[in-house]
This record gives sequence, structure tokens and C-alpha cells, in this order.
Amino acid sequence: MVNCFYSPSYNCIYILAAIAQGNIYNSSMSDEELYAKLGMMIGHEISHAFDRSGAQYDKDGNLTSWWTEEDYSEFQERNAKLEAYFNAIQPWEGQNIQGSIVTGEACADMAGMKAALRAVADKEDFDYDVFFRAYANLWLTKDSLQREYSLLNNKHPMNYLRINVVLQQFDEFLDFYGIREGDGMYLSPEDRVLIW
Repeated sequence: MVNCFYSPSYNCIYILAAIAQGNIYNSSMSDEELYAKLGMMIGHEISHAFDRSGAQYDKDGNLTSWWTEEDYSEFQERNAKLEAYFNAIQPWEGQNIQGSIVTGEACADMAGMKAALRAVADKEDFDYDVFFRAYANLWLTKDSLQREYSLLNNKHPMNYLRINVVLQQFDEFLDFYGIREGDGMYLSPEDRVLIW
């Protein structure tokens, strides 16, 4: 099986060997490619322990509330902002995304990118162009409209959203490419929807 997943009842992540090959991992990859692909995926899966579903389980895998009331309230507010952001997206005219369906995976994508960016922050001569292009390549697909339509009810955002929405949250991306207010990929800090 080519997949990764988080198990809340065991509080662990699984990176299945079949996914760690080819385009996602191979011995000739640069550090930039490795962090953008496999590194991001590992961060993504770990963060599922703290999404709407994983947050309901404690460190021992028990279904129990362990958050402070204040922290959980803040978490729900941030999730609502993420949901509203996705609700406003129209992949084509007249068709909105259902934010309530994709927030768990979208949150994990953003957390995975944040973890990868933190991991490389102090690396000398790190090539952010290679890193960001490798991340985009991770989700690169060519689909029919019919296939894209079938993804509207999938818990994973459409692949182009896994690239564009994630990257526009981060100063590292915006600054590296000189993206400023008025540019298509620009998102002002107050409109960003990072949960973590």
C-alpha cells in the first residue's frame, strides 16, 4: 500500500515502505527534495494527533478530553477560520469546496510544511527554489474534470490546493519569490489560516 497514516488508538504514525520510493524518496534526492516530500509527509502525519479527530485521544490512545478549555476553544476558532477559507474557494465557477470535509488534511499539510521549514531554517546554502518546486511536484497531477469533481467530497483537498493554499501561508515562500500584495499567491498575515 502506498500510504502514510496516523493511528490515534496507538498514538503513532505509519510510513509504509511502498510510499518511500520513486518520486517521494530515492537515494539520489537532494536534501531539499527529501525535506519537501518525505519530511513534509512525516510532519503531516504527526500533526494528525492534534487535528479535530486526533485531539480527542490522549497520549495513551484513550478517547478522552485532555485539552484545557481555553486551548480547545482557540483550536476550534482556528479550525473554523480554516473551514471558512476553504468554503470560499471555487475550483470552477459556481462550485465551492466544502471546508468542513477538508480541514483535517489541510491542517496537516500546513503543519507538515511548517515542520519541514523549521527543520531546514538553519541549513546553509539551502535552495528554497528546489524545495518549493519539489513540494509542488509531490502533488502534481493531470486529471479530468470528472475526476476533480469526484474529489469534492474527499477529505483531502484537491492537489492544486494542497500546493497553493499551503505555500501562501508561509513568509519563506512569499519572501523567496518576492510575492507581494496584489500578486495572485499573496495572502496577508491576518488572512492566513495556519492552525499550528
